[in-house]
Amino acid sequence: MKLQAKFLALILGAGLLASVLVLVLIQGSVHSIIIGGIEKSSVVLAIASMHDLAAALASGRETDLLPVLQKLQREEGALYAAALDPDGKVLAHTTVTERGRVEVDEFTRAGLSAGEPRLKKGIVRGEPVLLITVPVWPPAADEEFLLSGPLRTGLKSRLGTLKLAVPLRAPEETETRILRDISLIVVLIGAIVCGLFVLLARGMLAPIHGLMAGIARIGRGQFDVKVPVLSRDELGELAESFNAMSGELARTTVSKEYVEGILENMDDMLVVTDPEGRIQTVNRAAAEALDGSEVVGRPLDAIFESPPKEEVVRDAEVVLRVKNGGRMPALYSSTVFRGRDGRLRGFIGVAKDITARKRSEEALLAAKLAAEASNRELETFSYSVAHDLRAPLRAVDGFSQLLLSEYSGRLDEAGKDYLTRVRQGSKRMGHLIDDLLNLSRITRTVLRPESVDLSALAAAIGDELRRSEPGRQVDFVVAPNVRAWGDANLLRVTLVNLLGNAWKYTGKHPTARIEFGAENRGGSTVYFVRDDGAGFDMSLSKRLFEPFTRLHAANEFEGTGIGLATVQRVISRHGGRVWAESAVERGAAFYFTLWERKS
Repeated sequence: MKLQAKFLALILGAGLLASVLVLVLIQGSVHSIIIGGIEKSSVVLAIASMHDLAAALASGRETDLLPVLQKLQREEGALYAAALDPDGKVLAHTTVTERGRVEVDEFTRAGLSAGEPRLKKGIVRGEPVLLITVPVWPPAADEEFLLSGPLRTGLKSRLGTLKLAVPLRAPEETETRILRDISLIVVLIGAIVCGLFVLLARGMLAPIHGLMAGIARIGRGQFDVKVPVLSRDELGELAESFNAMSGELARTTVSKEYVEGILENMDDMLVVTDPEGRIQTVNRAAAEALDGSEVVGRPLDAIFESPPKEEVVRDAEVVLRVKNGGRMPALYSSTVFRGRDGRLRGFIGVAKDITARKRSEEALLAAKLAAEASNRELETFSYSVAHDLRAPLRAVDGFSQLLLSEYSGRLDEAGKDYLTRVRQGSKRMGHLIDDLLNLSRITRTVLRPESVDLSALAAAIGDELRRSEPGRQVDFVVAPNVRAWGDANLLRVTLVNLLGNAWKYTGKHPTARIEFGAENRGGSTVYFVRDDGAGFDMSLSKRLFEPFTRLHAANEFEGTGIGLATVQRVISRHGGRVWAESAVERGAAFYFTLWERKS
């Protein structure tokens, strides 16, 4: 295949690929702007009407609900708007004949139990629509909001669900029209650009064709070849160099000047000695560095700070004495130089300046030392801050205890409750400080990998948990002979957090089962901790491993939200992944792998 054909194929292929990528990106952007905009605005308008709808749902009267739904239908341009009770029964519908019907489709049933708005494309009356369900809650007090969070999944006072059907035919037609116009423009521009590249490629390849013809003539023994110099760029310089070379070859196939030219233009320093080790020849780079007028005729050892002991070496690190009394670090290699008769003619040495590399190594070492010092300072600072925080916390806790014990008779029940909450808050703050210190320590700890018996660790942790609450009935199952390669202390931290969570979130069940083991998935070992406890909503799973994130209210289960973040960091340092699978009140399973990638 000719070079020109390859070049054109590369240009056309790259242009086609670029056009496809541009179209894909534009399609995604247009869809996000048009359809995504409708989705966002529809949800925002629906949420904005929640106050009025909540009041109407609380009354349960169709006469109160219809004005709110009709207003929302007009604002949304919706096909219909409906208010459903918690069981899916239509309390009010802008299509009056639908009132009293129970919604049984899968999307609506899922929306009845969802704690957040849900969207889905569908077909209603032969028209494409965007179906939306939005939960309706009664207005909440500030304290209740803080406990339950914005999704309010823990509350059971849900009033009902709003359901909308927003038409999509016009937006989809607009999206199709825009994409069609943009595609035509991209294709037209791509064709123009490819045509220009073809013309440019032919112009660029013309000098190369001339050089190839000249090389072919040299290959046939015609050394006095001149090729046309068509430009003053690099290709023109290459043509001029070719003409110079062909003229030189015309005088001699292997000339002294040709060899010396190669040696003179070497960036590395070249030194040639006689059999006794006295310097006979140096190239330009060596002459400039070593002061050639002074070094020729001197022993080779004179240019070294500490000469190599062997006559033949390869990439030995040395220090050269350069002109003006300077010193230069270099990589030095030498070999024996013999004539065709096998007689020793001398030695050839080549030295490469590594001053820049040495400076980089010194800079890297300095940066490493600075980072280590910074880590030490950070650890000292963390301990100092933790100590400074603990002192006032102890004072708050101590004085609160004194008030409760010595002034209990002067306080009413509300005052005692307030002091109890103060003590609980100070203890929670103390736990949070400890967890933060442990989390920061995980990142700085030096890994000491070894073979770790995870089964033994899990069994020991299970015994500790049983002793902490001997009255609980928990079936603790640990698979035997589960081992892993890693840092024993950090892996123990992982199991303490995972098994501790399983123990905590099964605490409200009269009997429970907690299991630790390993299984093979796709040729990789996956470790797991399973329980049959409270579980969680998988739609919130992305937040699990973020620090301070909790999926349950503090009055349901205690905790600081640091444990799973610590697990994630430990597993990440071991080159693995950690994830979870769960369902509300059906337990949870946490999985992790080790050494899937470099840590």
